[in-house]
Amino acid sequence: MSGSESVDARADRAIQGAITVITLGAFVFHQPWMIPVLAVFVGAGALMGPEGNPLHRVFSGLVAPRLSPATGVEPAATVRAQDTLAVVLLGVATLCIVIGLGGVAWIVTLLEGGVAVVAATTGVHLGVVVRDRLHR
Repeated sequence: MSGSESVDARADRAIQGAITVITLGAFVFHQPWMIPVLAVFVGAGALMGPEGNPLHRVFSGLVAPRLSPATGVEPAATVRAQDTLAVVLLGVATLCIVIGLGGVAWIVTLLEGGVAVVAATTGVHLGVVVRDRLHR
């Protein structure tokens, strides 16, 4: 997927909202196995672009056909940067679980939930901010 392609902004916000709900649900119901599963999902999006993320595929296949045409779009590069930040944070959380630092893992997981809720509610992608700072 090239950087010139775009993604329905509703899909991006719905997926970020789903990531928020999944991370919070994993924390509340103490389901640490959800952290690496979610990392794999967003990792696929980071590697292959938005269409590689199974959550995006579900939105595109089940929800989008029932909606009116998209009026707003996000650049695919923005969505990929957000997925990259998510996979890094969830990867760190998974590593913390593996080495026995469960408390730290949950803090990092909740941080990712916060990053996702910011993107879902405001459209501000902290993954882009991090990417831009690293490229300076």
